[in-house]
Amino acid sequence: ADQLAPAACLSRVGARKGAPCKSRTATIAPSLARRQGKHVHYCTTTMRRTPNRDASPPGEHLPLVHGSSAKPAVARESLWYHSSFLIMAEAMGMGVLGIPHATAQIGWVWGLTACVAFGLVSTYSSLLLGRVKNDAFAQAESYADVALAAFGPAAARLTRASVLLTWQSILPFFLLACAESARTFAPWALLDTPTWLLLVALLLLPPLQLRTLHQVAWLSFASSVAIVAAISAIMAALLLQARDDAAPASPPSAGGRRHSVWLPSGAASLDSFGAVSAFVFAYQCHSVLLEIMREMREPRSFPAAARAAYGVMGLVYTCTCVLAYGAYGSEVAGFLPDSMPPGHAKRLVGLLLALHTAVAYMVAAQPLHRSIHASLLAEPGGGARAALCWLCVSSGVLLLSIVLATAVPFFSDLQSLLGSLAGAPMMFGFPALFYLRACRAHGLALSWFDAAACHFLLYLLTPTLVVLGTLSSMRSIAHSWEVALAADAAAQAQPAYLR
Repeated sequence: ADQLAPAACLSRVGARKGAPCKSRTATIAPSLARRQGKHVHYCTTTMRRTPNRDASPPGEHLPLVHGSSAKPAVARESLWYHSSFLIMAEAMGMGVLGIPHATAQIGWVWGLTACVAFGLVSTYSSLLLGRVKNDAFAQAESYADVALAAFGPAAARLTRASVLLTWQSILPFFLLACAESARTFAPWALLDTPTWLLLVALLLLPPLQLRTLHQVAWLSFASSVAIVAAISAIMAALLLQARDDAAPASPPSAGGRRHSVWLPSGAASLDSFGAVSAFVFAYQCHSVLLEIMREMREPRSFPAAARAAYGVMGLVYTCTCVLAYGAYGSEVAGFLPDSMPPGHAKRLVGLLLALHTAVAYMVAAQPLHRSIHASLLAEPGGGARAALCWLCVSSGVLLLSIVLATAVPFFSDLQSLLGSLAGAPMMFGFPALFYLRACRAHGLALSWFDAAACHFLLYLLTPTLVVLGTLSSMRSIAHSWEVALAADAAAQAQPAYLR
């Protein structure tokens, strides 16, 4: 709290009041203290606000955004490797299954460059958030908390709305990916996409009643193992299939498996931004990083968790792009398992991916559920009433996710749209903005590299991806709907015995 508001507007020792402080950051402190319901005392030597440790037990978190009078105490149980598992479970998911197709759209050089570059940039921006939390706004638990302390209530409300919309927009993607994985596991069940979405939602509802991220930490470890095993199985199957197709007795594939070093011939420059946005989405989980730090036993160990998680993700993503695009070239599917030949290996991959995406949905939905839950209950906590409210919130979010996933049932297109529209601001814009503001408000040293990098992320990379990436993704979605409707019309025109 002392870092959240470095100087008090009205200092006092006992019953004696001091002179008012005229700094802007100091004027935030009393209003924050009143909203937080925090008992404070003042140091007699420095005349600075310090938290009353007796009145504020460890584990208490301050209601910087929600309307409740006190946030429920959260046990700080997660170690750095728990947090690393959570990051990988949230980010290293279905995004990796769409980036080989994105590489096919922009060629070897641009694809591998985007894969490595966005991995490095995402690591850097996550470290920026760690500095913001540990060096400036120690009590912040979310983007909205940082915005409140740095810019005021209006910015906090706007930021909170943006984050909630981002979380809600990502959930349909995980739900759709889980349904596609379940279809891959059980191809004999001739069910349409909405039916699969409903079945997956019913299976997800019971575990969604877990109410802390630490409770799903070990599920996240199993989820990370599952995605690595699934990718390994996919790579092995694709390489074996490519070797068989390369045999002299094998007929050439229709159209050929073309590989492009640079941008493929005939590809529009605007369409390449949609492909690049797919890489952004593959690394994006920054909007929940402060939530993850919230439950860490030692938040200052977060850089180790971020480096480990993004290091593993960068290695897995690069290997996946090289092997999948190298094996299948321009014919690699938008949903990578669809490139596998039918058989037991493909069904096993479907099962592993269904497990992973189910856990990814739980990790992504848990902060959203908690935020809505805290807004609905005046005193969130335990008890039957709180559990019933959590059930209603999780069920409502599931239903909305089903509707949105049904509206855009195209895996690769939805991934690109989310990467440009939601991923770029959360991954590049907000971390850079928060760090620049923290350095200015708290007098932190800002190196020339950090200044140049933050301004590049905030004023160049984020607007470019949001505008051009979104336009490219919307064009691709419209084209996909045209193709799908034309295929349905052709199927309906056939005689019944040929369908």
